[in-house]
Amino acid sequence: METLTPLSPSRRIDLVDSLRGFAIFGILMVNMPAFFKPAVELIMLPSFGESTMEILSNGFIYFFFTGKFFVLFSLLFGFGFYIFLHKDGEVSKESISLFRKRLFWLLIIAILHIVLIWEGDILFYYALFGFLLILFRKSSTKKIIIWMLVFLLIPIVFVGLISMLPQFLASNPEASQAMEKGSMEQLAATQDLAQRAYLVYNSGSYNEVIQMNIEQWLFLISGIIIFYPTCMVMFLMGLLIGRSGFFTRTKEYEQQLKKVFWLTLPFGVFLNLGLLLSLANASPASLDHWAFIGRTTGILGGIVMMFTYVSGFIMLYNRGKFAGLFSGFSAVGRMALTNYISHSVIALLLFRLGFFGLFGELEVWQGILLVLAIFSFQISFSKWWLSKYRFGPLEWLWRVLTYREINVFKK
Repeated sequence: METLTPLSPSRRIDLVDSLRGFAIFGILMVNMPAFFKPAVELIMLPSFGESTMEILSNGFIYFFFTGKFFVLFSLLFGFGFYIFLHKDGEVSKESISLFRKRLFWLLIIAILHIVLIWEGDILFYYALFGFLLILFRKSSTKKIIIWMLVFLLIPIVFVGLISMLPQFLASNPEASQAMEKGSMEQLAATQDLAQRAYLVYNSGSYNEVIQMNIEQWLFLISGIIIFYPTCMVMFLMGLLIGRSGFFTRTKEYEQQLKKVFWLTLPFGVFLNLGLLLSLANASPASLDHWAFIGRTTGILGGIVMMFTYVSGFIMLYNRGKFAGLFSGFSAVGRMALTNYISHSVIALLLFRLGFFGLFGELEVWQGILLVLAIFSFQISFSKWWLSKYRFGPLEWLWRVLTYREINVFKK
């Protein structure tokens, strides 16, 4: 039987690593407020804040970052799936079995991440949808596109139907009152959980922190319908891009990339302005028509703006512009799992163990500056680490668990 081995560093695509590092930067920017505030509050009770600085800071993150970078990271996950299955030639039962093991260990890492460090983890859903992605490995392009549309519409249709319920129930006062009562109870439960989170993360024991992480995560589990089907859309898109060979010959598509950039830019701006408008008008913990507008513009605006970013990124990369910055992104991207988890570890130490009493005390603009500091450090650290070692520490561990053999770690 053929022995399957991990992809060697020399066979990696540097552009893809750079894009992955770019995605890690954007994800950190979006996640930062949820590190020093309860995730349940930011997701269920979004607010621009009261001061001018807070409004501008939140608007900056929502417009330029929210929904743009996790879809890029998801697309690259789907692309990575294709590369993993085809790195030794044709897809075999062994490569599929290895990918399942890889997903299983990713799921274990995600669960530990949620319980021990931070409730806002996305890797849990990556692992779950990754198992679903395997079913599409032999599907035709037409079938994959149809399923992309299905997954794209799931959260939009779901929120749309919920937002229309008050109109359907207008003729039934009892049902309407019951729904309003349920919304008020949901709002009260959300506010209560958020208040307890502030108390626990500022003065609770580590055991209480763990319990609060679990409680918040369970409270947000409905996101598997509202937020995460978009991951599957991008997984499938990444699979199609892998089949096309696009990332290995992007210089051939210079004119097409220009067209994509200038076509998606105005649509992305329009959709994200709609997102800001919906957030400014949405009722707390209520799936009203503004929530529907927000979910629709958030999903579509995120994907469209992601294409603007990626097309511009690739054109600059191919022209050799900002080579130092791209090499930094590449180093971070080669250690994506380590850097992603380390964001949460840093936040746990700074905000969530009560060492400094900072949970809930930072303003968003300060969080933005902290993101720049953390990511600058990660660029330097990743470059230094990769000068001595072949893989990031968690990447190495993930490989060892997947292949059940000790890979050469040090250069």
